[in-house]
Amino acid sequence: MALRRRSLLTAGVGVGVGVAALAGCGGGRGGAPDLARAAEVPRGEVTVRWWSFPMATGDGRDLRTLLIDAFRRHHPTITVETVDAPAVTDVSRAVLATAVAGGAASPDLYLGDVAWPAQFAHNALALPLDSVVGAGYWDAYPEPLVRAVGHAGDSYAFPFYVDQAYLYYRRDLLDRHGLAVPGSWEELAEAVRVVTRAGDAEYGLAFQGAVYEGLTANVAEFVADAGGAILDEEGTRVTLGGRSGERALTFLRDLVADGVAPRAVGTFREQDSTDAFVGGRALFLRNWAYVWGVVEAPDSPVAGRVGAVPRPGFADGAAAGHGCLGGWCNFVNPHSEQPGAAVAFARFCAEEEAQVIMMRNTSYLPALTAVRAGAEARRSSTPVLAAADEVRLVARPTGTPHYPQVSKALATHVNTLLTGGATPAEALAHARDGIAAALEGTAL
Repeated sequence: MALRRRSLLTAGVGVGVGVAALAGCGGGRGGAPDLARAAEVPRGEVTVRWWSFPMATGDGRDLRTLLIDAFRRHHPTITVETVDAPAVTDVSRAVLATAVAGGAASPDLYLGDVAWPAQFAHNALALPLDSVVGAGYWDAYPEPLVRAVGHAGDSYAFPFYVDQAYLYYRRDLLDRHGLAVPGSWEELAEAVRVVTRAGDAEYGLAFQGAVYEGLTANVAEFVADAGGAILDEEGTRVTLGGRSGERALTFLRDLVADGVAPRAVGTFREQDSTDAFVGGRALFLRNWAYVWGVVEAPDSPVAGRVGAVPRPGFADGAAAGHGCLGGWCNFVNPHSEQPGAAVAFARFCAEEEAQVIMMRNTSYLPALTAVRAGAEARRSSTPVLAAADEVRLVARPTGTPHYPQVSKALATHVNTLLTGGATPAEALAHARDGIAAALEGTAL
């Protein structure tokens, strides 16, 4: 059963309001997108609308304003207007899908999750870009990110910023017990035993174990730690299984069974796990880069006592340092009446000048390899930026347009494992079956 546009158009309350906000913007040009026009910057005065959200700088300004001002110094005839997207990602996605599927010419470009490209490409909701910028353009970005913005032989989004997972740790507690930052999961488990037995932490590792996309990200990382992957690179076949799948799921089960992670981890999302760590209950936390700003906030009880490093790996497994790939990209509306201007701005945001502006003024991690791996980033006092290029990025199984169904199947069965309702072998088999059904389009 083919994935239908209708499946992208249902995200609950707020969709109607968002579509209404885009109403009156006019229909598109109709037919196939004009890729030749998209590759040319218009000469006259034009205006494009950018569907995005406010992004605070360190001094309280909006990053969007800084980027637009910098862009207009190069392209003074192109005006970029911002359109504030809904705060809830699923609502934003549904609003955009409804509008673009209906042929709306506005917004001309839109910020979207790095998990969206396959879904939007499959449903003709984003402009294909390879012939516009040239295939070699993407060599400037990390390979997992390039794969994430691609689908069926083309690319559909310009990278904007990256989010990625780290291991946060209580530096003060490790120092108190003479413990080093763990270089493997086995060392982490031993550190947890030492610190919790002394009564200095309620439990060891907080992570995201609830039935949602956050658990999918955690599983993708542990499977990569064990040398495997959930899907093949084309996103068409289940590869979860074998020794890597068994090791990953067995370790996840043991984290809870051995008391390294709390039994309540099966209910934890990002905020729950962060609250546990900031509140002083957990020794370690697996979470995204943005959490550094939370743990080091002036009102944080653990500020000044926390470190962050790339995630460890298994003592005898694949390379350490895997971190799930998150972040946001700019898509170009295939119905835009000003595709050349939209591409010019989206491309500017992906390239060096804008990426440096973002790095210097916000906590967002740059996507461009030359910036994220550059000397300025490596010298940063912010560890998630200084170590950004050390993280081995792992993509969620987003290479299929059926990703929401794949993620649901995986998270559902691994959560059952975490809460004691299945053995690793059972959870692995059920997850494989559920993912296979999702890829065939037969899952709910």
